[in-house]
Amino acid sequence: MKHVAPFARLAWMLALACGGAMAGQENLGLLNARGTQFGNTFYATSHGFTDYYTFRIGDAGSVSGTTSDGAPSGSSSSFYAVAGKDVVLTSLILGNAAFTQYHGVDLSIPSNGALNTFSFASLAAGTYKLAVTGYVTGGDARRTSASYAGVIRTTASVASPAPEPADLALTLMGLTGVGFMLRKTRRAA
Repeated sequence: MKHVAPFARLAWMLALACGGAMAGQENLGLLNARGTQFGNTFYATSHGFTDYYTFRIGDAGSVSGTTSDGAPSGSSSSFYAVAGKDVVLTSLILGNAAFTQYHGVDLSIPSNGALNTFSFASLAAGTYKLAVTGYVTGGDARRTSASYAGVIRTTASVASPAPEPADLALTLMGLTGVGFMLRKTRRAA
């Protein structure tokens, strides 16, 4: 029992020390074509963070959206890091709900504050998880927080306008069967 108190204090101190790097988790619900907003605000610098956003799509299709890391557009990230806190996004990873299978990765996120566009195609209806990774730089104490924001939306797959050959064959067989039935009925009458 006397060993429990030192371990509890150590765990409490580690939790406080790692507080800035804790992963955020949010459920965005069912996505639609209008889009759903996501993001996070940080009050301390962090060597790395990963935020998880779980969502569902009702029909097969694609998921797309935009992210912005909060730096003024056109600024160089090294200058902005000196002027104030800055969130720098490094990747967007889309996986299944348990995050054991991956459906795509976006590593081409601009670090100068420009809007990032991402897209993940050929997804089945179901639940997915988006991992947003990055880090928070320090800077001038006058700017006490930094954030990133994004919008994610879904687009359902469009069915092929031309019928498949198998569909045409089944239709032709059905019409042939109806024709034989009508012919048989007319002979009987």
